[in-house]
Amino acid sequence: MRKKTNFFYFLCISFLFLTTTTFAQKNALKDADNGFKNLRYFDAIELYKKAYTDLGDKSGKGDKATKARILFQVAECYRMLGDAKQEVQWYGKAIKANYPDDNDLLYKADAERQLGNYDDALTDYKAFKDKVPSNKAADAGIESCQKASEWKNNPTRYVVTDMVQINTKNRDYSPAYADRRFDEIYFVSTRPGGTGDKIDGNIGESFADIYDTKMDKNGKWSAPVPLPAPINTADNEGPMCFDHGFKTLYFTRCGVTKNKGVHCQIWYAERKGNTWGDPVMIPFQNDSTTYGYPTLSADDQELFFSSDMAGGYGKEDIYVSHYDKKAKTWGTPVNLGPDINTAGNEVFPFMHTDGTLYFSSDGWPGMGGLDIFKAAKLGPDKWGKVENMKYPINSEADDFGIVYEGTKERGYFASNRALGKGSDDIYSFNLPPLLFAITGTVRDDKTLKPIKGATVHMVGSDGSDNYIKTDTGGHYFYAAKSATERYVKQGASYILSADASDLEYLASKVKATVSTVGQNDSKTWIEDFTLTKADLTVRLKFPRVEYALDKAILTENSKDSLNYLVKLLKDNPTIKIELDAHTDPQGSEKHNMPLSQARAQSCVDYLISQGIDSARLKAKGWGFTQTLPGCSAADIAKMKTNEEKQAAYQADRRTEFRVLSFSYVPKGGLSHADSVRMERLKHAEVSGQGAEHKDSTEVNPPQQGPTPGNKPSPAPGGPMKPNGYEGMFYKKN
Repeated sequence: MRKKTNFFYFLCISFLFLTTTTFAQKNALKDADNGFKNLRYFDAIELYKKAYTDLGDKSGKGDKATKARILFQVAECYRMLGDAKQEVQWYGKAIKANYPDDNDLLYKADAERQLGNYDDALTDYKAFKDKVPSNKAADAGIESCQKASEWKNNPTRYVVTDMVQINTKNRDYSPAYADRRFDEIYFVSTRPGGTGDKIDGNIGESFADIYDTKMDKNGKWSAPVPLPAPINTADNEGPMCFDHGFKTLYFTRCGVTKNKGVHCQIWYAERKGNTWGDPVMIPFQNDSTTYGYPTLSADDQELFFSSDMAGGYGKEDIYVSHYDKKAKTWGTPVNLGPDINTAGNEVFPFMHTDGTLYFSSDGWPGMGGLDIFKAAKLGPDKWGKVENMKYPINSEADDFGIVYEGTKERGYFASNRALGKGSDDIYSFNLPPLLFAITGTVRDDKTLKPIKGATVHMVGSDGSDNYIKTDTGGHYFYAAKSATERYVKQGASYILSADASDLEYLASKVKATVSTVGQNDSKTWIEDFTLTKADLTVRLKFPRVEYALDKAILTENSKDSLNYLVKLLKDNPTIKIELDAHTDPQGSEKHNMPLSQARAQSCVDYLISQGIDSARLKAKGWGFTQTLPGCSAADIAKMKTNEEKQAAYQADRRTEFRVLSFSYVPKGGLSHADSVRMERLKHAEVSGQGAEHKDSTEVNPPQQGPTPGNKPSPAPGGPMKPNGYEGMFYKKN
């Protein structure tokens, strides 16, 4: 993994040396080494390059070794400054010069990964693993490259946008909501115009201050202004949070105290009208340890932060302090343990209102630099599995400082990813809801013409029960039910059927089934229906009914066929039907007429046994008076083979039905369920005419402002955020 440094210490060192550092220029290499030792990397780079030039064309054994070391040290400076592009170049030179440190391969691989060059990074990780098989960093790097490629190819549904209205070419990061309406944010910036006029000589920008911006009713952000004293000072003020009443501000301050050296600590201030009172330092801190990135639990009783205090699992770990109500003070910090903390850096914690912990880390497998992770809270100081937020929340660069807008799936975070406006930019994010819809067309099964005014009924496992009528084109559309509710919801199954009984159509024979269970992407299903017109003069066929030879006794197979009619009658509770039985033209009419009547009655009796009211049924035997075309006795006599004749006889032996009316009303009226169904069928709204609202994926994401141009990003880095400095906590140079 990419090495991180204790930024708390580094940013204060830069402040301490701001006006006192000079170089003799007499021994460039010695001065460069001294600058590197004192964390003055920008100055050290120029001195190393001068020392390399001074060696000129010298090619002695010692000179070659010195040149190789200089190349490696330049690369190390760029690593500490987080300039991955330069790292790749200079580590490559050191490797070519045979510098005897295998870590140059590892660091070059880390830099390639942070640039998103995953194939090149994999090559270097594997080469490093071959040289140093005992070092597990290569395995972690290989895993990260493989996952990063997969995540970029399969992004999550989050939408990420650069907040160009408030970002500058300088470092802008660590946003925090500043009021309960979520239309005001505080954030950290190194832009000009802050408190004091000094410039941080290591980055060429102002020292970090906390800025305030507000969004107007049109969604436009005001010009950010720095908080006045006593919050902002000549020191660095950085990542902050509020209590959930927005009456207390907790923030990080890093500076130099006389006779006590450098330190970063967490302070808090109470709101006094439109200003803040004098800050007070949290009491459990000491001057030998660094603390920062405060965040509070939903009940304000737990303070989470990062620190490099002794006894941790890595460089910077996340700790929690519980508020002691009796003593009215914060208790001794507790390390969150190996379920959260690694040998790397865990920084920028944020506690969601649902108890989920979000944080940035370079110790867990990720895409590049710092990635944003989350872990559910399972109990007091117990956490679930750490999950990477994946792309596009994370990128190959540093991604950090996420905050959520209450319970909503939107908020802000910071990143130094490419194409931003500055080195560190603030980005908005939102998770559009999964949008499910079901649409289709209802048609006449014979003409295939669309049926206007047909009703499509949809019943859901979520308890929903809806009816909607087709429009003039026979179309229906189940989508948005209202501005805030949808017909088709996530994690449910639905059964749809079509009906047009008022137009003398039978209900659809086939029901459509749709399930959104396990669906991770928005989707629209197309489910078409065809309906049969119940013309009172037309007989309708259904599965073949068989009888015992020359008798009216139903076979078992025939009962299965008649169950088709049972279902049809239940699906169409107002129809009356006539069962028509026919025989073939063999034998006498005197024999066949009563046989066909008995067979028709057998069908009626079976339907009655299955709960169908006899008032809905009529039996009619036709003997062989209505043979099929081409199957009369005369036609059959002309047939040449016995097989043809038997096929014709079989075709004539049939049972059909026809709808007599749609006006059946049982004694005592329809059942409550059928009454409700018929009433809803009658009053169902027409699709597209008030039945649904406009379908939209808009979910009111945080205001982003205009789309930024494609501007290359400055070198990664930013105050109060870990980057490539060995042992640093923040990233202010």
